[in-house]
Amino acid sequence: MSQDEFVAAAKVTDLPEDGQKTISVDGQSVLLCRSDGQYFAVQNRCTHDMEALTGGTVRKCTIVCPMHGARFSLKTGMPFGPPAFEPLSTYEVRLVGDSIEVRTQPNP
Repeated sequence: MSQDEFVAAAKVTDLPEDGQKTISVDGQSVLLCRSDGQYFAVQNRCTHDMEALTGGTVRKCTIVCPMHGARFSLKTGMPFGPPAFEPLSTYEVRLVGDSIEVRTQPNP
């Protein structure tokens, strides 16, 4: 797949404010989130312990890992401090009608 390809990931109605949905993008587990009226897609593995982020708290464009509390920016993937030090991979998201689409490759 080319880097310019997007895949349909969900419908706008599937994601309430501060909601999340685990999806598969090009064979990778990705967490699709909505916060502050924006849509985000990040790798679904905490960079601290590689546990799934599914079920973590989404609020104010951040996600908190449900396992050890690492907090990440949904916009940039950057951690806000220990226990995580490495950023999450992020994916470009776009809306096409009522469909949420995610780029097949993570942002560089």
